[in-house]
Amino acid sequence: RSDIEDVVKAISKEERKQLRNLGIKIGRYHIFLPRMLKPKAVSLRISLWKFYNSFVESNEIPKSGLNFLTDNQNKFNKKFLLLCGFENFGNYYIRVDILEKLFLKIIDNTKNGKFKISSEMMNLLGCSKENFVKLINKMDYKFFEKNNETYFKYQPKKFKVKSKFKSLNKDNPFKVLNQINFK
Repeated sequence: RSDIEDVVKAISKEERKQLRNLGIKIGRYHIFLPRMLKPKAVSLRISLWKFYNSFVESNEIPKSGLNFLTDNQNKFNKKFLLLCGFENFGNYYIRVDILEKLFLKIIDNTKNGKFKISSEMMNLLGCSKENFVKLINKMDYKFFEKNNETYFKYQPKKFKVKSKFKSLNKDNPFKVLNQINFK
């Protein structure tokens, strides 16, 4: 979705409604077809993947109905699991539709830019509190303690942008602007 963010922003509410009626879901991280996450559709894609890629046994197929996977031994192929409908966050994999449901729960429980973990969120994923905290941290949510309660706040990583204009040549007439003190 991040590759086409400008296109997504240009879609009107009426067009979004039409897309939704066609079975296309525009989520926070993904644009996907929920029907394509059904077991028969995933099974077909897996069969095609096996045929095209000369399937290797190390590509484990997630069980139907599974929402959350951990990969501490790096045994999963990220592209293969994305084909199966799972998004990757470090060594954690979450089914795309469940990820979008999690974000809706987070939005519903967010007050003043922060939220607490609920058992409903962990049950949705089917993971432990420890794994949930690690996962949510990989999603750019930072945790902090307040009144013996653990809260999370979304804090995306900031990227430093390197200036293209650092090396101005000596004859540049704008070089004198560096000497201006605005204080």
